[in-house]
Amino acid sequence: MSIYGGQRGWSELNEVMQPVVRHPPAETAPRAEAARPAADWSMARKAQPANFLFPQSRKWLEALPPEVAPSALATEYPRIVNIIVSQWSDPLGVPELFEELLGDRRGGRAGFPPAVRRDLLNLQEFWYSGHAPLK
Repeated sequence: MSIYGGQRGWSELNEVMQPVVRHPPAETAPRAEAARPAADWSMARKAQPANFLFPQSRKWLEALPPEVAPSALATEYPRIVNIIVSQWSDPLGVPELFEELLGDRRGGRAGFPPAVRRDLLNLQEFWYSGHAPLK
């Protein structure tokens, strides 16, 4: 019995479904596809990151003590501030995030400018000192 009403069985499906007829491709079709250049996806990106501070990030920055507020980071890399704010109260996520931002797992990374790196280190120290719950 069907939940849609009635009592149709497998044998009655042939009344509704039609067989699929596949026609062999024309001889010219494969040649036309081979002549087409392959798409270059190397420059494609899913989406552009938000390169501005979200309202919640501005609020978070205002709640930080002035000596800890990452002004250089917020000016040069607002998208990173947005990421930090989204992870700020996650006890597992923040250490991993700071490790990712300050470490060099790939080798040969240029790193952040000195002022931005200093902001990240100050934030990391502030978070580890137990002053983190600011949201």
